[in-house]
Amino acid sequence: MKRLLITLILVSPFSFADWGDVYYCQMTSHSGITLEGERTNYKLEKFTFKLDETTNAMVFGKSGIFKNFVMQVEGFYPPAEEWLASGYVSKGHFEEGKFLYAIVTSFGGTMLSANCDKF
Repeated sequence: MKRLLITLILVSPFSFADWGDVYYCQMTSHSGITLEGERTNYKLEKFTFKLDETTNAMVFGKSGIFKNFVMQVEGFYPPAEEWLASGYVSKGHFEEGKFLYAIVTSFGGTMLSANCDKF
């Protein structure tokens, strides 16, 4: 009976992602690397984003590393709470409360991971 209840909760529509959802995230790692191979670990931050249907995007909050940043959502799959996102030179992947982000420029690259909870 306990397993049945847990299964029903996990597959309920309330656990699905949907447009308008707001997520609160805490970084678990954040580092960069230069073209010369120098690695830097950065301060771990908190950030928020909203899934905006009008712009088909992840719209980030007004502070922190992603201040007012927008990433276009691709491959949105609500039942699995999973999607890909992209910015000008960046990519993101969200799946079941885990967010990965990477950016590569002519100066080097940055990668971060975060755990996220839906508000």
